[in-house]
Amino acid sequence: MLTITRYNEMLFDEWEKFISHSNNGTIFQKQTFLQYHINRKFIDGSLIIKNKDVIVAALPAAIKDNVLYSHPGSSYGGIVLSHNVDFQMIDEIVKVIDEYCITQKYKALFLINSPSIYQNFSDQSLDYLLQWNGFQQTELYISHAVDMSTTSNVLSLLTKRKRRYINNNKELKSLTFEEKDCLEEFYNILVTSKKKYNSKPTHSLDELIKLKDMFPQQIKLLVTKNDNKIIGGSLIFFTNDNVALVFYNTILDEYRESQIAMLQLYKCMEIAKKYSFQWIDFGVSHTPEQENPLAPKFSLIHFKEQFNAKGVLRIAYQKEYGDY
Repeated sequence: MLTITRYNEMLFDEWEKFISHSNNGTIFQKQTFLQYHINRKFIDGSLIIKNKDVIVAALPAAIKDNVLYSHPGSSYGGIVLSHNVDFQMIDEIVKVIDEYCITQKYKALFLINSPSIYQNFSDQSLDYLLQWNGFQQTELYISHAVDMSTTSNVLSLLTKRKRRYINNNKELKSLTFEEKDCLEEFYNILVTSKKKYNSKPTHSLDELIKLKDMFPQQIKLLVTKNDNKIIGGSLIFFTNDNVALVFYNTILDEYRESQIAMLQLYKCMEIAKKYSFQWIDFGVSHTPEQENPLAPKFSLIHFKEQFNAKGVLRIAYQKEYGDY
């Protein structure tokens, strides 16, 4: 019989160990990561599900307006599963979470699970069983990722035109790409770039500094220099053993018409290969500045496809329980 317990600080070590050894967990579901949001006044509602005192699932979550969200403070949260759960147990996990939400009189449960590429072994049982148990798909996000395991030659993944540019362009001689800790300089460029599209970075500078301090080996900053001046860069999250995620990729506006942003992504791919990741995720491609922020940004998608990136879904599920 499964038991469900609300997370508390006494369970911190147990939670972190489970996420690290789960099938689909990432740093975004670790309490270390989630707790950096403490100043955003989220009320933690995370859950641990056990079978005979062994954790089989975890739900990183926060409560807002009597709705349980997983998770409002990260790219995705969702139900994190053990390697050792079969189809029937996943069904029981979904049901026990469902029953818990009814008992707690939540108005709804909202989930964004880890995309399929973040799994150590592929299993879509959870998506099926959420819908079987009455959860509705409410939002679809499109991300693009490159399977780095298909070749040892990263350059071969790019289109012929991009390969020719990298091999023949003389302006590259003045550029250097370095893994470096200079978040403030990078962040100033990022903010300026975002302003052009009437948007802001997901994180404040203080939040990024705090996250980098908490995950020094899992958050890497790649900066681009032109004659020793930082002109752009990419912030990469090593989310788990499978996937490196390019969370930010930015360039000074004066270099926007060049191919340097493309080179930065290529260098990110080299880093992913260097650290033996199967996948590099280039992130979502939507238009937050438009009336429908989930509309696909076709120009950005085309740009990513030139690196052999393919579409990966992030699916949001919701189940309504009524007003209490």
